[in-house]
Amino acid sequence: MVKTALKLRFAPDEYLVTWQLPSVGGDETLAAHGALTVEAGKPPKGIAHGDLDTLLEHPEPGVTEFPQRLSVPKLTGDMANGANVLLLNAQVNYWVSSQASIYAEAAVITLASVTGDGADRFKTFEIQVGGLDSVSGVELIKSTSFPKQGMSGTWSAEIGSDHAQTWEDETAKLTLSYNGTFRSFDPYAFRMGFSPVLRGELATAVPLRELLDDWISPIRRVVSIATGRAEELTYAALYLSSTGGDVHGQLFGSAITQEPYESSLEEVRKVRSPLRLKPDAVSLLEMTRTWQKMASVHHPLLETYGAMLHATDQHPRSRFLLLLQAIEGTYGFETKASFAKRLKKHAEDRDAVVKAASGSLNDKQLTFLQKNLGKRPPAGLESAISWLAKRLPDDVLSRLDATSLITSAKAPTGEAKNAPDALRIIRNDLAHGNRGYDVFELSEVVKILELMVRAHALELLNCPVSVVERVLTQGR
Repeated sequence: MVKTALKLRFAPDEYLVTWQLPSVGGDETLAAHGALTVEAGKPPKGIAHGDLDTLLEHPEPGVTEFPQRLSVPKLTGDMANGANVLLLNAQVNYWVSSQASIYAEAAVITLASVTGDGADRFKTFEIQVGGLDSVSGVELIKSTSFPKQGMSGTWSAEIGSDHAQTWEDETAKLTLSYNGTFRSFDPYAFRMGFSPVLRGELATAVPLRELLDDWISPIRRVVSIATGRAEELTYAALYLSSTGGDVHGQLFGSAITQEPYESSLEEVRKVRSPLRLKPDAVSLLEMTRTWQKMASVHHPLLETYGAMLHATDQHPRSRFLLLLQAIEGTYGFETKASFAKRLKKHAEDRDAVVKAASGSLNDKQLTFLQKNLGKRPPAGLESAISWLAKRLPDDVLSRLDATSLITSAKAPTGEAKNAPDALRIIRNDLAHGNRGYDVFELSEVVKILELMVRAHALELLNCPVSVVERVLTQGR
């Protein structure tokens, strides 16, 4: 395992545990020996063995039916290495009276006690997400000095005092800072390294699922939109409320890679994040709050593009269709008020036309007119593409026009009048299986569409225009 400034206290492995197993039909528990397996990116699992008969339900004396299952919000165990484990949202399966299998949503391994009231609720957390250093906009080492000749003399580095960023409101506080490691006692080597860490502090303790849905997952997705990459959750730790919040526990579960990283100039330059929190004076807390508000109203951009952020192996055909769906859904969501006015005006005009025609048409003709004269004003993909293109500070339509796919669709023999019309035709072909398109030509268009959606997402998250402009110009 690579050593970093952010150190894992517990490595993914199999650990011996004495579980406090619950009974199926009551509130009794039984200490049972077994093991816990925690792996990178996977939910934890465990086994227990021994005489477990007293934990099982017996419909009749001497009769036991299998399997017997029990779901519990928390399950605790004492580890042989001296630590404690708290399994959250666990399921215990009894297949025989001498063995149980255990599965859980997540595991917290800690040196603190996990048996107190409120041990399964948390208000302080620490996470590391890929790209945090690129998004932060902070350079830690301000200056260095070394001997002008030879190796004799002083080697030094000056660390800036303003590297930590804190954002706070009435009920939450986020702090983005760095853990440091210093190899200074080796007479043959001197080294410094830093790992970005985000600490969250909530006014009220919440269950794990709420913490994941409202905080950890939104932060990961906000950073992913900023970097344009599917960023991993490399590390997560929770502070147990029952201990007063002074001892943390390492979190194991799905999507946590357990591979924290150290920052490097090479990686930061490779990412080229258009968002730089400190110089752009952008609050990560406000961005997260905005994400929460948009999620609460089921904003289409979040539910479509947000779900795409970590689906990196999608075929360009799938990404093309989903991006257009995101644009069309966002357009409809954000123009609801104006569309309502258009709908009212359209209904009035339609009624007027039907009334005017009723004097000159027979019943059959009038029925045909009423049936085929749309009750809603025209609105579709072309309107959505044009609306979004006008909002963005760059001529994205010209960039779409320059792609080979759009050029072919508008050729003298093609049907399309312009880029939005071409996208509509291509989308219909792909959605209905009428025809396929070259994967490389699709990829060229997908790249521009994704820039449009990503730029608008950052705009919705209250980033300044300069950040939105960087997204579009960096994508050239």
